[in-house]
Amino acid sequence: MINKKEKLILIDCDGVLLDWMYAFQTWMETIHRMLPHDSDTYDICEAYDVPNQVMEDYIKEFNNSAAIGFLPPLRDAVFYVKQLHKLHGFEFHMITSLSKHKHPQKLREQNIEYLFGKTIVTDYKYLDTNARKNKVLAEYSGSNCFWIEDKPENAYDGLKAGLNPILVAHDYNSKCDDLPRFWKWKQIYNHILETLGHDT
Repeated sequence: MINKKEKLILIDCDGVLLDWMYAFQTWMETIHRMLPHDSDTYDICEAYDVPNQVMEDYIKEFNNSAAIGFLPPLRDAVFYVKQLHKLHGFEFHMITSLSKHKHPQKLREQNIEYLFGKTIVTDYKYLDTNARKNKVLAEYSGSNCFWIEDKPENAYDGLKAGLNPILVAHDYNSKCDDLPRFWKWKQIYNHILETLGHDT
């Protein structure tokens, strides 16, 4: 087990630091000549009108492609993550369900270092595409570290492990109203500092 570290934040990547959905939709249009039929739906399979298994194959293909190394940042993530690190001394451990292959993992690290700097994320833990994160989160059991995610099921796994989950708001997690949920990283920044009794 990892002892509580006030200055350690556990963080997901896609939909939290990086805008995976925008990059995926751009890739689908470029590689497969497919546009979403319904951009308002929360369900990506419904949006593209394809079965779950077909969509899983597309996602795995994308996550293992060179495109995964060039995802744009999500909203105002860059500024406020850098502020947490540079002004307040926080470090981040990333837990990301990307791929078990080393090449997309290396591209992910290069992408993060290019956007956020080389010293912010001090540990990367990789799982396969869409893999559940509960076993990795259990390594931090009882630490009360902040755990920043976009998928409610992963956030709840963190809560069960004695972590302090925060959801990055998206349409697909809009029904989750029993956890702290914020659209902007500025709000996450303020929530973390206020929770720890630090000046914002």
